[in-house]
Amino acid sequence: MIILPKGPAETAAELTAGFRTGRAIHLINYHATPKSCAQEYRDQIAACAGRFASLDERGIEGLMQGKQGVKPVLAPILFEGFRDNYDVLLPILEEFGFAAWFFIPSHFLNVPARRQRIFAARHSLHYGPDEYAGERIALSWAELRDAHARGHFVACHSRNHTALHPDTPDDVLHDEIVIAKQELEDGLGAEVDTFCYLYGAEFGLNKRADDLLIKAGYRYLFSNFRLQKIQ
Repeated sequence: MIILPKGPAETAAELTAGFRTGRAIHLINYHATPKSCAQEYRDQIAACAGRFASLDERGIEGLMQGKQGVKPVLAPILFEGFRDNYDVLLPILEEFGFAAWFFIPSHFLNVPARRQRIFAARHSLHYGPDEYAGERIALSWAELRDAHARGHFVACHSRNHTALHPDTPDDVLHDEIVIAKQELEDGLGAEVDTFCYLYGAEFGLNKRADDLLIKAGYRYLFSNFRLQKIQ
């Protein structure tokens, strides 16, 4: 499901106009990245290496101000916090000079290994094929800290991978936005200032949730079609 801020035709027109300004961020979205597909991933990233520049945390504000180099920028998004993102895809991205963008549902990393597959199945964290039989499938905090220390970007993708709607109870909104930020920052040992809703809603579509983003201290919201500076 993709949440659109407007109708399909109007959204397409806005996207086309945005591309003409030259301020577009090009994305490749990944979820689980099993070793069995490593060569496919390597081929994909190798094909991008000559055409795109990396975008890291330091480059976001410059992009917001309209500063962009000769090459368009690429952000490989690693959704959900699976262990194979670190083991399989991260070395490939580093080989070709790209910063990864880890979008983490914070509580997944705290779930005991023996329950991670159950948690994933119950929270739409689609995992497979299973290449860690009998072991954890989520990133460890040590792995996430290591990736961040190596220059990769970390954003909050809620706490339990929960869709947030205008009628979602206040306590759930607080848990998925405010507590998620605190939990992710505690585990990472660094500030996290970017949020991404499940299904990629933009700022302005869910006022109660958006107000909590501001209160929690997020600066950016990453949605399906925009990276928005919210404060």
